[in-house]
Amino acid sequence: MTFEVRAPEQEELAAFFSVNSIAFGRQLNPERVEGGMRFAERERLLGAFDDGRCIGSAGAFRFDLSVPGGSLSCAGVTWVGVLPTDRRRGVLTALMTEQLRRVRAWGEPIAALWASEAPIYGRFGYGLATEHFDEVRLARVHGRLRGHPAARGKPRLVTREEALAAWPAVWEAVRGQRAGLHTRSAAWWEERGVPAQEREEPGWSKDFFVSLEADGATIGYARYRVRGEWEHGLPAGEVAVHELLGIDGGAEAALWEYILGVDLVDRVTAYRRPLDETLLHLLEDPRRAVRRPSDALFCRVLDPAAALEGRRYAGEGRLVLEVADDFGGYAAGRFALEAGPGGARCRATGGSGRPRAGRGRAGQPALRAGERARALAGRAHRGQRGGGAGGRCALPLAAGAVGAGGLVGPG
Repeated sequence: MTFEVRAPEQEELAAFFSVNSIAFGRQLNPERVEGGMRFAERERLLGAFDDGRCIGSAGAFRFDLSVPGGSLSCAGVTWVGVLPTDRRRGVLTALMTEQLRRVRAWGEPIAALWASEAPIYGRFGYGLATEHFDEVRLARVHGRLRGHPAARGKPRLVTREEALAAWPAVWEAVRGQRAGLHTRSAAWWEERGVPAQEREEPGWSKDFFVSLEADGATIGYARYRVRGEWEHGLPAGEVAVHELLGIDGGAEAALWEYILGVDLVDRVTAYRRPLDETLLHLLEDPRRAVRRPSDALFCRVLDPAAALEGRRYAGEGRLVLEVADDFGGYAAGRFALEAGPGGARCRATGGSGRPRAGRGRAGQPALRAGERARALAGRAHRGQRGGGAGGRCALPLAAGAVGAGGLVGPG
């Protein structure tokens, strides 16, 4: 290895972000650099430098990530890329090695990311934690709803400033109910949650912001755009829903009723929706909603004891797990977990390790729910070990765990 891995200096940030832009097939946008640094920390960035030239990049936001019944400190991995001229030199491996070392030193028990390509990160210990619908498409003519007995609230179009003031409380309320959502700083809301738009994209409106209000409080919100189009004198536009959240099913039902009532469009597309999407249970004919399921959040456990203690469990019990970690060894060991609805205690132990969590399933018997958990526990009890290059130490969360908004962009 003839390059060094270190945090970029202030004057090297443009080169750092340029690497990531080129790796994703984009030209460097100075506004993106400025915006990104508003909620990033330079000391949590890593660059690979060859004779002063930046050839690789990686970053890690500082977040708390919701897990069932709790929240964990998490490194939100992003801006991962290598110049196409410098591939096959071990640059990515060097970046991941140093990043995981630092995350563990920061005392963050897990790292998480959205993968640009699913196979990339398994060799570094990441495994699939949540899934979602990448998009849900519905022809408006098929948008008849059965109604929801608890539907409530009045939608109101609001300004960006009003959205920035009211929406974070809704996000936090939903985060407490759904695993796989991260905390959002004020800067994050301004840059990504409710971004400013200086100009419209060709064919599309700027964002519309809708707050759902009841009894003087905001109980849900939606951010969407409209594409105006006409065919043979008939409206053929589209509504693109980029985020829609309610504090409960009744609030989301009211928001979907609003969205499906937008005039002069013939279809609705919603992005990054959870597997337990409320809309599917409201439609008279849910089969008409075209869904594209996809992997979502990938997680890497660095401290199994803290990760297992940080969530809650439906029943009382004790479990001893043996965890294999072939990349760095951070999660390797045998752990005794005593858990229940009121909390959990997990400690390293020298006792007999059964069941044994294999490479591709570390932690899953304790963290999955329902039939999948029982099936995984059964496999672990029989001593089977998952395959795959490297060793994945994933933090599986809950079925349908990722909601709109997700974590960070593809790494």
